[in-house]
Amino acid sequence: RFEKRIYIPLPTIEGRKELFRINLKGTELSEDMLSEMTGGYSGADIANVSRDAAMASVRKVMEKARQQGLNGTAMQKYLSDNKEVFHDAVTQGDFLVALWKVGKSVGTGDLEKYKTWFQEFGSS
Repeated sequence: RFEKRIYIPLPTIEGRKELFRINLKGTELSEDMLSEMTGGYSGADIANVSRDAAMASVRKVMEKARQQGLNGTAMQKYLSDNKEVFHDAVTQGDFLVALWKVGKSVGTGDLEKYKTWFQEFGSS
């Protein structure tokens, strides 16, 4: 039994814009700016960046709890009592931090290798 490999190129700027539109549903951030900043990112990379940025509000609340000296059960109660802050809007700053943390998973060398392989063995 032979496996079939399919080369799927990284998303274009329009593709990235659509991926951000899907991942940013309910926010007022600009997909245009984010799609321009993420050249070379895969669809999975964009999902990871979006997820990390969305978790920023959770991290902020947990940091406030730690500053109050809470941990364990006390922190769980604090988080339970402050659920409304988890729905704070994701900011551009949250995305910039997420972009810095997540980064691209596919290198330029990898792309060249895949393109060469596809030209030699890919199907039409």
